[in-house]
Formats: sequence, structure tokens, C-alpha cells
Amino acid sequence: MFVVKTNSDFATNRTKYLYEAMKRQKYCDAFFFVRNRSYYVHMLVLSACSEFFVKNQYRLSATFSPFEFDVIDAILKYCYTGEINIDDHHYKKFVELANLLEVKIPPRYETVDLFNCQEVLRLSVDSELKKNAMDLTLENFDTLHKTQDFLNLSASTVIEILKSDYLNVPSEEDVFNAVKLWVNQDYASRKNYMTKLMSFVKLSLLSLEFLVDEVMKFCNLCAECMTNLGQAIKDKNNISFIQRETPRRKKEKIALVGGDNLDEADTIDIYDGENKSWTLSKGIGINKSNFASVVVGDWIVIIGGWKNRSLTTVMFSGVVNYGCLDKSEYNKFIRFQVDYIDLKNGQKHPLQPLNQARYNLSAVTICHDSSTDVYAIGGYDYSNNKNLSSVERWNIKTRDWKIIAPLLVAVYDHSASAIDDNIYVTGGRIEKNRKNISLNKVQMYSVESNSWTYRAQMIQERSEHSSVVFKGKLFVAGGFIDQLDSRTDSIEHYDPIANLWTAFTKLPKPVAGTSLCSFQNKLHGWI
Repeated sequence: MFVVKTNSDFATNRTKYLYEAMKRQKYCDAFFFVRNRSYYVHMLVLSACSEFFVKNQYRLSATFSPFEFDVIDAILKYCYTGEINIDDHHYKKFVELANLLEVKIPPRYETVDLFNCQEVLRLSVDSELKKNAMDLTLENFDTLHKTQDFLNLSASTVIEILKSDYLNVPSEEDVFNAVKLWVNQDYASRKNYMTKLMSFVKLSLLSLEFLVDEVMKFCNLCAECMTNLGQAIKDKNNISFIQRETPRRKKEKIALVGGDNLDEADTIDIYDGENKSWTLSKGIGINKSNFASVVVGDWIVIIGGWKNRSLTTVMFSGVVNYGCLDKSEYNKFIRFQVDYIDLKNGQKHPLQPLNQARYNLSAVTICHDSSTDVYAIGGYDYSNNKNLSSVERWNIKTRDWKIIAPLLVAVYDHSASAIDDNIYVTGGRIEKNRKNISLNKVQMYSVESNSWTYRAQMIQERSEHSSVVFKGKLFVAGGFIDQLDSRTDSIEHYDPIANLWTAFTKLPKPVAGTSLCSFQNKLHGWI
């Protein structure tokens, strides 16, 4: 059998065509008059909305006569297209006419809250209200999935909820229980959706006991679900299994931390994607620049860097320059220090210091099982006036830094990002013949082998650039080209499977020191 599925606009286009035909009086088979104005309609379309039109075909003029033309036009448009488009002062009469014609219309909502958000998802035709209702449902899913309103949702709406990356659940058990409750509400008609719905349950995040005691009982009549469940149980029993799936993301936020400007170095700007607003935290005790920062749970970890205020004062006073600092003075300014900012309360706390003081470094995190590793990579060693090839790894459980395999090329002002269990260090700056050189080299670290290898070189040499992983590819943007003494506006992305770099749309202007991130399924840059 050959099956072709049309796009989602197919039915909409047909109803719009019929509506336009009605307005032009084409192919119509019935008509009625209201105060010397004639309406030609398609009885098949109207009868699909209500049997009232069939039973009262020859009394439509009398039925519609008490109502304004705007109200009549709006009810006919709704019958053809499903859209309600009417002024507020006519809405009451619109509802009155709909009730008289026995035409069901969705209820009108002034606001959306926890008590009606599921009903809005099911009945409202207002796209903005439905978006707000969806946001509330995702945020409060752990309680709302147990309500009768949730069980009354359509299969397509439940699928939209479960597949969202922003589904806020304390445990993956809540996702499974939601599927189980919804299907069992009307098992005979909903069992065909079981395979699709269970595909959104991350079985690897459930305990072996829960898989056997709960999931197996529910899925025992679904062959495909049982196949997936069997593999999940097998993986759980395999001691070499490494859990790679991560919990669902909560509402995303962006944090911009510190800077070279003295007024900005001790601040964090946080953007909340839910209410689309920035908040600024000052006086958090960073007091340095040229550090690296990463997110670990509810922490922002601040690694290494250059102590801003003291050194800047000394430098610009004309009393001392870089070459005059001895090692004791150097240790005051080039930091071994590692701190974290707790985003729950805005407080700063110390962590174990680095083994090597470094600035202009890069840092990344790699999550595995229930733990997280932070990597501090390369940078500059002021006491010996040289680039650093050393790399340190910190674990959230042991809270200590350990030296691991060094870079193949010692660099600073580079960028680093992680894809799966591989870290990609792009570009950076070295010194050759007393001149700074920007690189296009790419060094990849394998967590599994604890070793570095070269990968395909970037198209453009660059330092002071930014990188981010987006949809499985590594994007690098902007940067400084020392050989040309200029900034660049180029962006390129790397495919780790093909080991290939490809040019991408350019930045609005050449820039160095840019910040790049993936946020709400889009690339964002601060230039």
C-alpha cells in the first residue's frame, strides 16, 4: 500500500477556499435574507457544524434577523474556518447566536492560570493564550498530569507536552505515570498511542526495580514497547553501561559573568527566557578578569583569572609594569583561585585552588552518570612568560583538581567546547619570534583514552573567539587574527563525524572577545 501524508495546512486551505467561495456566492446551494441582505451558503458545510441548519433550512432568515451583520458574518466565518474574529462589544451576541444555532464554540478566557490552563489547551483557539497555557503546564507538570483535565487532553497535545525539552519533572517516573494515566483513561481507544507516548519516557533514567515492577506491567500488551523495555533492562544489568541521557531541561537562562571593565568585573547579568528580562547582581566578589566560567547545576564556577583592581591600579600608576613583578607579587594577581556563585542565593564560596595559576584559559564541563567533571585548559603563565599546555580536571564529588594529559600545543586566548566525551580546543594564541600568532589548529581530547589528537584545521586562524555546540555541530565565531592585526566576522561550524569545517553566515561586524551560546534552540552572540 502506498500512503502519502499531506502537510498540516491541507485542511486549512480547503476550508479557506470554501469560505472564499461562499463570499463570492460560488457553488452555493442555499440562501437566506436579513434586512434586504442576502447570504448564499453551502448547506453541507453548515450542517457539519450543527444539525440546526438542516432542520431549519427554510427558517434561517427569521433566525438570523434579530442579529447585527457583524455577528452573522462572524458566526458564518467560524462555521467555515473555525476562527472567531469579532469585536468585544459584539461577543455576547455572538455567543447568543451560536447557542441558538446549536453551534459549539470554545470558551473565552481573560487570563490563564493553574486552574484553567489544561482547559485552555483543549478548547481555546487563541494562540497566545495556548502558549501561556503550555508554559504553565510544562512548569507544573508534576501536579497537573494527575488532574482530570490532563486526562481529557487530545493525543496530539499530550505528545507536544511530553516531547518538550522544558518539561519540568522531579523524576522520570512522573512522565511514565502521566502516560499510564492518560492511556488507561480510555484504554480501548488510546492503546494505539502507547508506543508513541512511551518513546518520550527516558527508560534509562528509571530504576531497574521500577522498570520491572511498573513499566513491564503496563507495556506487556505492546510488542514494540516491550522490545525497548527489554533493551533498557539489559543495559541496567550491564555493569559497563554508561548513562548518556540527561534529565529534561528546565527553563533556560543566560548568564554573562564579569569583564575587563572595572565596573562590570564584579557583576553577573542573568537573562530569564521565561519572562524575557535581565537582572543584574553586583558586588559578588569576583574582582578579576580573564577567568573561565562554567555552569555546574545551580553553580557558576569561576576558574583562575587576573586580579583586576590591584594590578590595574599598579599598572596605570606608572610605578610598575609587567616585567617588574616578582613571583610573590605575581601570585597576588594571577590566580590559582577557584570559586563558585550559588545562583539560589547569590553567595560566593571557595573551592580547592588550581595546581597551576592561569589566566586567558578555557573551561568546559562533561556530565556522566550522576557526576560532573570540569576541565581547566591551557592559558598563560605570567611567572615564566609562557603559554600553558597543562590541563586540570575537577570532579564535583571529590572536589579536587588533578593534572591530566597536556595539550599538543600550548595556547591561550583559545576556546573549548565538548561534544559527548570529547573536548575540542580551537585556535588560540602562541608567540613566535617575539610575535603573537593566531592558530587555526584544533586539538581534541578523548575522556576515554585520556589523550589529545589533532582534528581538521579551521578555515580561519583566530584567538579571543567563542565556540558553542549547536545541534551536534561545533560553531566558532569572531576572534582576533594576530598576523593581520585585525578582528574577523567569520563563523564556521565543524561536523565531528565528517571531520569537516564549513563556512557559515558572517557576524554583523568583525569582533573579538565575543560570547556565543545556544539558547531556546537558537544561536545567540554578544558582540
